[in-house]
Amino acid sequence: MTKLWNRNFTILTLGTFVSALGSAAASIALGIFIYLETKSPLILAIFSIINILPRVITSFLIGPFIDRHSRIKTIYLIDFFYFTFFTVFSIILFRGYFDVVVFTAIAAFIGVVDTTYQTAYMSLFPELITKNNASKAYSTSSLIWPISAAIMAPIATFFIESFTYGVAMLMAFNAVTFFIAATMETTIKVEETLNTAKTEKWKFIHDLKEGFDYYKREKGIAGIAIVFMAFSLGYAISDLLRMPFFVEHDIYTIQHFSYLVTAGSVGRIVGGIIHYRIKIPSNKKYLIAVSVYFTVEIMGAVTLLSPYYLMIVFMFIIGVLSVTSFNIRMSATQTYIHSSIRGRVNSVFQLLWSVGGIIGLMTAGLIAEYTNIPYEWVIFGVIFITVPMIILFPVRMKKHFENIYNMEL
Repeated sequence: MTKLWNRNFTILTLGTFVSALGSAAASIALGIFIYLETKSPLILAIFSIINILPRVITSFLIGPFIDRHSRIKTIYLIDFFYFTFFTVFSIILFRGYFDVVVFTAIAAFIGVVDTTYQTAYMSLFPELITKNNASKAYSTSSLIWPISAAIMAPIATFFIESFTYGVAMLMAFNAVTFFIAATMETTIKVEETLNTAKTEKWKFIHDLKEGFDYYKREKGIAGIAIVFMAFSLGYAISDLLRMPFFVEHDIYTIQHFSYLVTAGSVGRIVGGIIHYRIKIPSNKKYLIAVSVYFTVEIMGAVTLLSPYYLMIVFMFIIGVLSVTSFNIRMSATQTYIHSSIRGRVNSVFQLLWSVGGIIGLMTAGLIAEYTNIPYEWVIFGVIFITVPMIILFPVRMKKHFENIYNMEL
């Protein structure tokens, strides 16, 4: 068996981890910062939606471009740009400036750039995986964000609570991490498999149509995309309301929220290590994936209704199981989809994921702003959407899902 940790894979993984440290700190800090400044769940929801809306357009427009141009160049050029951008952003914050409209516009712009980055990254990653190492590679990838969040969540909340310009300091740190990552990524050398079909008039439209047509032909891929759109809706509701729940609670604090984030991240770390060391039998992956879907949705619904020690336990278990879901889905689908069309297919998936997130955010924001329903009960209501979708797609379309999930990798 060829080794996974070759030069290219090692550089990309380490570079991604470095930038993820900064991104985790910035992401946590910015959400808390917006909420503390406005005290409005609806404004926080709108801020998040404006970040996602450009992704809806960018996600399906960028696919044809990604399939025809170097993904690695796209990745490191964006990271160099982020270094400059967050350096300027931190300077603005150090000057004490805040305007919700300007910050929302910035969120929209970041949404465009980040969607381009994510589509390029997802399309490049399989190119760097050596034969028979897909499961280990995606297990490794699944560890990057949770390790970063586990480290940075308590640090980010500490800076916000302890320093007047704590958010600005975290943005400056984020800029530095992007510079380091980009510098490392420029040294990756890989022969990429791109779409080399002759470019003609309306070829872009044809390329775009091929991405959507793929979902018509591949019912299993379409079913996966639709059920994860429903999951995105649920995650958006939970992610939006969980932090305000702790900020407004009579007993809990932002630090309690950060420990909950850390618990989920540690669970993902443990799950990633397990999947790195143990290979799931191919014929069991579908059954395990569906069981995980049901378990995660039910546990997520009852987490904030539980005593705090159970919240920690549930978030840890959800973290472990979420890695299982990620590993099975990503290793199977990205192997199943041919590289020459992978960018377009992934961009349609990102489109559906974004639509689900927008619906969830607006729903949660409106309910929180204009009703007195406790946040924990709004989150509980998510299972009345996601559980039926699991039954309707993975369960009802068992053969189509098995054909993809139970692939021998």
